Amino acid sequence: MALPYKVEVLEICQISPPLGSVSTTSIPLTFFDLPWLLVPPVQKLLYYELHQPKAYFMNTILPNLKHSLSITLQHFFPLTGRLSWPQDSAKPQILCMDNDSAPLIVAECHYDFHHLSDGKLIPLLALQVTLFPNKGICLGITFDHAALDGRSLHHFIKSWAAICKSQGGTDFMTDSLPFYDRTIVKDPNGFETINLKDLATFNITKETFNFLKKVPMVPVDKVRNSFVLSSSDIKKLKQQVLSLLDKDKQNVPIFNLSTFVLISAYVWICSIKARWETEKVINVRDCEDQREYFMFPVDCRARLNPPLPLTYSGTCVGGVFVKSDRNALIGENGIAIAAEVIGKGIIDADTEVWTVMEKGFRSYASIPPGQLLTIAGSPNFGIYETDFGWGKPKKSEASLTDSRGAIFFNNHPGEEGAVEILLVRDAIEMEAFASAFTNTLSPLGINC
Repeated sequence: MALPYKVEVLEICQISPPLGSVSTTSIPLTFFDLPWLLVPPVQKLLYYELHQPKAYFMNTILPNLKHSLSITLQHFFPLTGRLSWPQDSAKPQILCMDNDSAPLIVAECHYDFHHLSDGKLIPLLALQVTLFPNKGICLGITFDHAALDGRSLHHFIKSWAAICKSQGGTDFMTDSLPFYDRTIVKDPNGFETINLKDLATFNITKETFNFLKKVPMVPVDKVRNSFVLSSSDIKKLKQQVLSLLDKDKQNVPIFNLSTFVLISAYVWICSIKARWETEKVINVRDCEDQREYFMFPVDCRARLNPPLPLTYSGTCVGGVFVKSDRNALIGENGIAIAAEVIGKGIIDADTEVWTVMEKGFRSYASIPPGQLLTIAGSPNFGIYETDFGWGKPKKSEASLTDSRGAIFFNNHPGEEGAVEILLVRDAIEMEAFASAFTNTLSPLGINC
């Protein structure tokens, strides 16, 4: 299908850390990193409103972007490295050398943004900046999740933004330098061995290792949309859940009804209702397994012994699964039931996250297709606070091509405490989700 607009590539360049600033080194992947070798690269988009002509962009903004990116990569040098699996190594590693670089595409578009992808293999990090003359610019970042998680990604993006805004200043980084020491990531339970065996079942071994992946394209039958729950909506949602729990005096909540628990329960219910209505993937009415599953990420930096600093750069997340009966979840008390199982899942996260790791890929493979909802991102990352010197972004998006139907959470640029919810679905299911999102709690006066 032909594109309704044209994107012109103005420049393709390679951005390296300052010459001589990076010594040859290798960073082994940990048991946190290894499972992500199965996952396609993730794309992050930041839209900035900027009423400047092309000449100003090319002569002022672009040189500063390149210079600040080079300085940033000096501190985040593994992002310019390459995944490899040397013959003398028991596992893959990131190989870093002084002449490594990250590709940067500079493009121009007179209509809407389109992230260029020519199907070629890409490194751990690739970037694109697209100019909309006199309207704005969009920064596109593609990264390999085996190299960094959400916290590490936002550490990199915000460091780059701060260096760009300060015209190359780095004094602020003294207390926030990325931490790379893998030797303190202990693995007493043998998770690494489990992961390597799982990878071998997908033909990812030392002999077959191909460390470059292709960026997936969003299928043409999918649509992307975002929804917002305001802080007022979330308060009303909390009141509703407390009211439903209060009906059963023995069900006094022993868990924290946090914003994350509430919005997670809400989108889980809406997703189930949307799939129920469209009967997508499987016939949910007649399937043998009448349970629904929910998986949320857990940052494990503080859960290790010894704990890792928050500035640890890499992947350090696990997943926790919860489940409940489908009919109960779409029933009158469904939102309270969902909040309870998610809330208790968070309480049990300190032990459950390691149980999931011990099961390895079996944790996912045992769940029927279409009956698992996963959550990515976090409002706490504060992506809308990322200022390169042109103000805060007007919009942030992430690629959501996961076949399991992940939903992404952001903070909202227009209101403190509000949450932006991003997802990709086929058109029919998206329409059903929008209807459920609007109507699930309409008696409370929530206008989503």
